[in-house]
Amino acid sequence: MGVLLFEVIISFMVLAITFNCIGPILTEKLNSETLQRIAAVYGVFGIFLVGTGMYIGGGMSLKAYYYITFLIELITLCISILIYRLIKKRGHSKLINVCLFSLLTISYGFYIYFIVASFIYY
Repeated sequence: MGVLLFEVIISFMVLAITFNCIGPILTEKLNSETLQRIAAVYGVFGIFLVGTGMYIGGGMSLKAYYYITFLIELITLCISILIYRLIKKRGHSKLINVCLFSLLTISYGFYIYFIVASFIYY
C-alpha cells in the first residue's frame, strides 16, 4: 500500500510542478509566441510522462530511490511555488522564465530516473 501511495504522490507532484511552472509563462501576454509554444510542449510532455509513469511504474517494496525522488520533487515543488509568488509580486522576467524551465527539466529528469529505477531495482 505504501509503494502505491508514494508512486501516486510523486506523480502528482510532478504534475503540480508542470502546471505551476508553465502556467505563468502561458498566461503572460508579453512572452513571445515561441516561448509559449515551448511551454505548451513541456506541459504536454509532462502529462504524457506522468501518465506513462503511472502506467508502467511499480514495485513491491519501498527502496531508497522512492525517498530520493520524493524529497527532490518536494524541494522542486516548494521552489516553484516560491517563484510563482515572486512572479505575482514582482512580475515576469527572462531570468524567471529560464529558472522555471530549468526547474521543470530537473523535475522531469528525476521522474525519468524514478521510472527507470523502478525497472532496474524491481
